[in-house]
Amino acid sequence: MGANDDKLSRDGRKLALVSVAGAFAFMGIEFAGAMFGWSNQIMGLLELGVAAVFLWVFIQAFRLWRRRQSEQDG
Repeated sequence: MGANDDKLSRDGRKLALVSVAGAFAFMGIEFAGAMFGWSNQIMGLLELGVAAVFLWVFIQAFRLWRRRQSEQDG
């Protein structure tokens, strides 16, 4: 049981780090786009990529939550 708790904790930390990295990437993209005058098409494509990262984090967090719930139910 302890090893599984450690794996769940590691997975949660990984999701948190990916989420923070995605937020910093979004801010960096916005900054770079303003500095270099990137077009709306380029900005939209890059922001879509960041949105995909956040969607992945949300899905993985939901799966992690479901795993914890199934373990608590027995």
